[in-house]
Amino acid sequence: MKTILVPFDFSEYSLAALLTAKKIAAKAEAQLICVSVIPSEIDWDLLPEKARLAHPELLEELEEAHLRIPEYLKMVAPTKIQPLLLVKIGVPTEQILREIVKHKVDLVVLGAYGKGFAAGKFIGSTLQKVLRNAPCPVLAVKKALDGNAFRKIAFASVFDAAAKNAFSAFVPFIKLFTASIHLVYVNTPEHFVNSSDAERLMKSFSKGNEELTLHIHVVNDKNSVDGIHSFCVDKGIALVALYSEDKKGKPSYQVGTTETLIFKSDRAVLSIKSAG
Repeated sequence: MKTILVPFDFSEYSLAALLTAKKIAAKAEAQLICVSVIPSEIDWDLLPEKARLAHPELLEELEEAHLRIPEYLKMVAPTKIQPLLLVKIGVPTEQILREIVKHKVDLVVLGAYGKGFAAGKFIGSTLQKVLRNAPCPVLAVKKALDGNAFRKIAFASVFDAAAKNAFSAFVPFIKLFTASIHLVYVNTPEHFVNSSDAERLMKSFSKGNEELTLHIHVVNDKNSVDGIHSFCVDKGIALVALYSEDKKGKPSYQVGTTETLIFKSDRAVLSIKSAG
């Protein structure tokens, strides 16, 4: 893991993401990139220099951000490796995704909500779009994770070939923190599987990863989200990883397990796509 990106908007959730990203970056000796986006429908990157002069209010915001943010970052999250600060103007999701590709980012750490948070609101639209379109893993947080949170991680799945492919992309992260992994199969009334069959699936899934500390669990619950959350609370696990199938280009109203778990749980959720 060489590059970690964290979007930052001064909200309490983006601060939690920043502090979490700092922990990971320090452990991995990775470059931390902080991206702050001044919201605008104008694509500033494509605007000629002369045309930018017609938007003095944006120029003023840009100058203020360049002055204010570096000092703020030093105050709340000092790091040995100087973070790269990027201040952009445009649609936040578009700017974030653009920087992810440009810098070949290995991990995005993002707050579950932004400045517009209101109690009971579903996860932020920026997070939802980044989850769906980022080519790399995305870690969504509601509160800052300390070092101990990475020692024990739940990996919930149906443990098919696609999930195993995604899990291989997760192995370097596991090894970085010498984490013990709890493989979780949630049995629901709609998709019931005999416990012995589920355990057999997980044992087969584990083959080739004998160097890792893996634990097998079958959980029964009314739905997968409640089963995962209850298991993590019971075991004191703060971080759960999920394989998320590619939803790029699909409507955001097609909400999946990953988004729902982030909304309903206070656990951090790491969304992992296929290793390619």
